[in-house]
Amino acid sequence: MRAFFPLLILTGCGTAPATAPVVEADPAPLLEAMTAVQSEPLVELVEHPHTVIGTSENCPIVTVLESAPDTLREHWQGGCTLDSGHTITGEIERFDGPDGTWLAGNSFQLQQGEDTLFMLDGAIEITVSGDLWLIDAAASVCGTDHWACTDGLLGLDLAFTIYPAALFPQDYDTTVSGALATEDATFTLDGAWSVDETECGIEPTRGMLSVQQGRHHALTLNGADSCDGCLDWQVQGQPTPGLCGLNR
Repeated sequence: MRAFFPLLILTGCGTAPATAPVVEADPAPLLEAMTAVQSEPLVELVEHPHTVIGTSENCPIVTVLESAPDTLREHWQGGCTLDSGHTITGEIERFDGPDGTWLAGNSFQLQQGEDTLFMLDGAIEITVSGDLWLIDAAASVCGTDHWACTDGLLGLDLAFTIYPAALFPQDYDTTVSGALATEDATFTLDGAWSVDETECGIEPTRGMLSVQQGRHHALTLNGADSCDGCLDWQVQGQPTPGLCGLNR
């Protein structure tokens, strides 16, 4: 017996798949998140706090708590005025040793009149394990190279890894996970990417960042292919026109 198949079934096999809709979404919070998770300004703050904050010889008042070969622990006390007229309030304790360094602030602020130029409340710690750095940031901060106090406080509860530390910040791999809060939004995130400034100086060469902020956002970093400050961006699994304006 010969079988006959309805023409309707045969013609249905050639139907083109539906095109996925392009989602319109506000890129500003995602650009804020990408700026906030950069580790370089946090490392600079912990390793060179005098330079980042802009202290002077007599302000803040520094007390050495521990001093030994390769080890230094200090307490910084505010309540004083710099030669520039800026005032410092609050306190900081810092430690620098062979296995790591940390900086802990207690309402530490640098002010010009009523304007806050720098603030640290909380701790940032770098732990050294061979050529691997483990960075833990549980702090509210502003006035660093990547986050001005005019943008409000940046709340961080983040854990980073950096490898190899010897090539940081020019050529390294990093992971980040945790949460952050700006004046406008709260984010939870998880990501991993590579930086190689010889390939691209304005964005990571490759990697991804997954961000939850109301909806789920997936960012694909591709500076090795097109070093243009733009990246692929999906919202809830749907494509968007993309995200531009990245500058690490």
